[in-house]
Formats: sequence, C-alpha cells, structure tokens
Amino acid sequence: MNEFETLREYNEVWDNQRLFTACVEMMLWYHHEDSIDGEQGQPALLHTYQTMVGAIRDRANFFSKSESTNRRKIKKDSYDLMPYSMSLTQKSSLGPTNQITFLQGGAEDESDVFFDMHQTSCGYIRFGLSMEEVIADPQKYLDLCLNAAAELKFQSGIAGFSMNYEDVYINGQENLTMPIIARFKGVNVSHAWRYRTMDGIPTVNWLTFVNTETIERLGGLAALKAQVSGGVRIHPLKHGAVFQAGPRPLMGDVNRQEKLDDYYRVGKLLAPAKSTVEIDSNIAGDMTESTKWVNRFFEPAA
Repeated sequence: MNEFETLREYNEVWDNQRLFTACVEMMLWYHHEDSIDGEQGQPALLHTYQTMVGAIRDRANFFSKSESTNRRKIKKDSYDLMPYSMSLTQKSSLGPTNQITFLQGGAEDESDVFFDMHQTSCGYIRFGLSMEEVIADPQKYLDLCLNAAAELKFQSGIAGFSMNYEDVYINGQENLTMPIIARFKGVNVSHAWRYRTMDGIPTVNWLTFVNTETIERLGGLAALKAQVSGGVRIHPLKHGAVFQAGPRPLMGDVNRQEKLDDYYRVGKLLAPAKSTVEIDSNIAGDMTESTKWVNRFFEPAA
C-alpha cells in the first residue's frame, strides 16, 4: 500500500456521503478591510481567486453559493459570480455572494479537487489538489502557491497534506479526526473556518505563510534567514514570506517512523509569534487539547 492509500483509509463515509477526503490543501486567511483597500485590495484578492480557481477549473463540475449541501451543476457564468460580488463589495458591506465552492465529484461527496472561499470580517480562501498530482511535481505546486499569495495582504496561511471537509458536516462529530491526528503528524484536519479568528501564527505545515507585521515582530526577514537550517527555505512575498519545510510535503506517518524535522525547524523559528488564542474546535477532544495539536510544531519533537 502506498503512502496515499494509507491516508485515504481514513476518508470518512457517513450516511452514504464521503464527509472528508485526503488531499493537499492551501488555505489563506485575510481581513475584509485589507481585501478592498483600493488598488492593493480587490485586484489582489481577485488574483488569488483566479490563480486558485485556475488550478481546478477544468475538472470541477459542481458549485455552491452556500453550504455544499446545496450544490448545482457548474454553468458558463458560475466562475463570474464571486468576481462580480467583489466588484460590489465595500468596507461597510459585502457583495451579494460571500461564499462559493467549486469541486470535482458528486452532488454530495467531498472531493480532493476543490476551491472554497468565504468572505467575512476575517475570511478564508483555499483550494485542494490530489496527493498524486502534487507529489509528482512539488515545485510546480510550490510555484502555484507562491503565485496565489503573490499580491494578497494575508493574515496567515498553510499548505500541505490535509483532509477536506465541509465544516457543517463534521460539526459535532469532530472525534472522527482523532485516528488521523494520532497517526499522521503532518496532516491538517482542521477546517479553514476554525483558524480564521486565531491571532499570530495559528499553526505550521509544509508551507507556512507569515505576514510582514509578524516577520518584523520576529526580528525581520534577514534575521530569520540567518537562522535557517536543514531543508527549510524562505520565499519573500509582497506582504510577507512563505516558510517551506523541506522539498515536498510529508504526512509524518508514525507507523512508518517518518520524521518531520524541517516542520519543527520552521516551528522553532516562528514559535515566538504563535497564536495566543485557543482554536474553536474539539478535534482533539476539547479546545485545550485541540490547541495543543495545532501548536504541535512549535514545541520540540518528541
């Protein structure tokens, strides 16, 4: 059994629906007011939108403007809904569409090829690809992620192995993620919605997006580059930088004794700026244990 199938064994089916599925996911969080700040705002968010959607556009067949329980077949103008809404968005109000999802698959199942965006006071934008596609060419995926974040004034973000799910499905059944947490240290299992209200750096993964304000708080980019070791790389962006933990994402499968040394190296660099807010989730039992889990790479490797 290959590494992808070991993680797919944890894809969860509930009441004949695949509730979550293994993938490689990128997610960014941003503040609403930053996303509409004149020439540096909406065009930047639109660039992120177009880059992420472009990665899955030729494969998606369903979309939804609310929770993905209300999916419809993609039409010719479906991809124009969010850009049109952005054009009407103001600081005091959102446009007519503030959430949209595109995905490949069935009318109800969760997919490993998807795009999802939610505009709120602190919103998120994310997309996923199959594990095989990313691992076949990690550099191509890295370039895609760097391009997606190239202009956006983001709050923070991550990319790496993940489990895609619609938050409404799992709410109240978060214990379903416990076996994944126990075995795969490098796999994110928390939905983007849960991270959005955490301050500082909420968590670390293969790619960790750190904004300019946080980098300055950590002593500046030059000082951070001087501390880099192992396979860690830092990629400057217009509004921050991306910290890359090794040449490709890893699952950290404890059954295979797969080490995540570079993930911990990134965590050590960024630990002084980790979030001081608990995650609003019970994925690891309760909020306190769940927060320890999202902070796992800020502590020394066990």
